[in-house]
Amino acid sequence: MNTSAHISLGTLADMAEDRVAGAALRAALAHVSTCSACDDILRRLRHLILTMKGDRAPDVPRDVLLSAINIFSPSPSPLRRVVAILTFDSRSASPAFGMRSVHTASRQLLYSAQETDLDLRITVQNGECIVAGQIMRDGCSGGVVEISGANGSSEASLNELCEFTLPAVPVGNYSLMVRMLDVEIEIPELELKG
Repeated sequence: MNTSAHISLGTLADMAEDRVAGAALRAALAHVSTCSACDDILRRLRHLILTMKGDRAPDVPRDVLLSAINIFSPSPSPLRRVVAILTFDSRSASPAFGMRSVHTASRQLLYSAQETDLDLRITVQNGECIVAGQIMRDGCSGGVVEISGANGSSEASLNELCEFTLPAVPVGNYSLMVRMLDVEIEIPELELKG
């Protein structure tokens, strides 16, 4: 038995399918004639190829095949992307009749995105804006809120009450993205100004 240098499985498969010729074939056949391990693999490959070529079984229906693949393949997450719509801005709200108007340093924005509401509080201090808020929906803890724009970006995680406070960013135009397991909620235009 010659065990010094066996023939690769790829070359043996090519030999079984008659895809090796010339000097390469003669060298491989010379090796196979003295190596029982390579000879055994070559015989098994030839038998397997003959069995496969002789198979006349009907093809599996496509939906059965896809069902079997889905059993063993992880299913893609049903992640959705939703654009939030502004429903309330405290800067443009007029005071209720009979109530005193109190000027606050914070601006409140309420957004709606399908089954989710976002309550944002924007506070401007020394030319920088701090955006804090709360996501109102079930199953949002562990999510991430990211704000990004030409003047900078920052992110924060949602706590167990779905609240967050982003690190301060300079005044400017931004987009805000809330990423949770099943949905990404986007506020594409968020103007932060003093």
